[in-house]
Amino acid sequence: MRQNRTAAIVAFGLALATVGRAQSPAEDPLDGAVRVPRIAIGPLVLVGADHPAPDLDDFPATVESDGASVETRWIEGSVKWVLANDGLPLPRARLRVIVPAAPERALLRWRGRAVPFQAGADGASTEIFVPLLEGGEARVELDGRPAGRIKIAAKSAPSGSQTVRHAIDHSCSPWNVSIQGLDDAYLSMNCRMTPIGRVGVEESFLEIHWTAARVTLPDGSAPPMAAQLRDGRPARMTLIGPDGTRRLVELSAAVPPRLHRLRLAWGAGPYRLSSSAGSGEGLSGSAMLYGNFRLRTAEDGLSIRAFEAAVSQGSANAPFFNNFGLYFSYDLARVWDSRLHLTALLGMQTVTFAPQGLSRRAYSAALAPQGFEISYPDAFGRRNKTLSGGLFLQPAAETSYQNFWTRYGGNWFGELNHISWRSRGRYARMSGVSIGMPFASFF
Repeated sequence: MRQNRTAAIVAFGLALATVGRAQSPAEDPLDGAVRVPRIAIGPLVLVGADHPAPDLDDFPATVESDGASVETRWIEGSVKWVLANDGLPLPRARLRVIVPAAPERALLRWRGRAVPFQAGADGASTEIFVPLLEGGEARVELDGRPAGRIKIAAKSAPSGSQTVRHAIDHSCSPWNVSIQGLDDAYLSMNCRMTPIGRVGVEESFLEIHWTAARVTLPDGSAPPMAAQLRDGRPARMTLIGPDGTRRLVELSAAVPPRLHRLRLAWGAGPYRLSSSAGSGEGLSGSAMLYGNFRLRTAEDGLSIRAFEAAVSQGSANAPFFNNFGLYFSYDLARVWDSRLHLTALLGMQTVTFAPQGLSRRAYSAALAPQGFEISYPDAFGRRNKTLSGGLFLQPAAETSYQNFWTRYGGNWFGELNHISWRSRGRYARMSGVSIGMPFASFF
């Protein structure tokens, strides 16, 4: 009985603590935000390169003093992008606040928290993280009494300014999302495509979340905001811009009426073929076929993929090599703001080798090489262009198989590929480049 009573008291206490935390006024919505790293690898820039670096001069920190001397100063180079809980990229920067007094006399109130000061050469100072699109107001206290207010808000862009202010996330790239009517406002948006309806007749439903600095609804309600687009039709609304005027704002995107799960593409190009046949080697023609059936659309990239690769010089008596693969693909990880995907490829393949052409005897083998692929969407800063590379391997004593590829592009793409097969003294190798393009979509 005592144990049950103790457990009940502990559970009740935990419940009260949980409620207290949920209702605590000191909680900051950005506490759970994740920093979006910016990593440079040679000519590649991963993450953050497509987010414009806000000009901190466009975000003045105005001091309204009650007699005390309060100074503010932005920390140069401190702008960092973070991901809010809903995945929306948001910029924030560090602001230094200086008061010519002993640190124990001063206190800063900011976003529900009390921030102490430190001693410095120019007086007491402290630094705070400021969400630039949201802004805010900080209060300075000296000896427990109000000493000043610091108001931070974006200003409207001057006419003709060339500064890039719209951070449209890479998740919006496939749909060419744009916003008209807020050219003078800093804003950020991300997208999520959701299929609606039955498989085979699914329609496209694009959700857009966005926020903008000093932009509100006519009733004063502030962002973030959401829009749902279908059938390529834009969404329109009346907003109050950063200059305080009413204006018509339009969100548009190239949203197709149908969302197809099965896509087919083909490719062709020059390859070099070498084999144990000892003849008919050298420059050859290739024919490629690619298929991708998406089982899920957004969560993990689960899909069924297939490829067909055939190489020959075209003569009926020339060596012929063919490779067919069917496999599941599944995203093992998405890192750096989902800008780098690691995908597992699990399945089986067959190879067919005709040393003296298809008119003579051919050898076939079933293989089970496993592999992976790494993809980098919006590579080199090019919207809707993906750089990817991967491999299949099956090392064995009697039968070995290797397949390496690198691909770059969008609907049209270029591919470098090398396939090598060896079994019981017979071998075939093909290496070359091909150009591919889509030709059909179903379901």
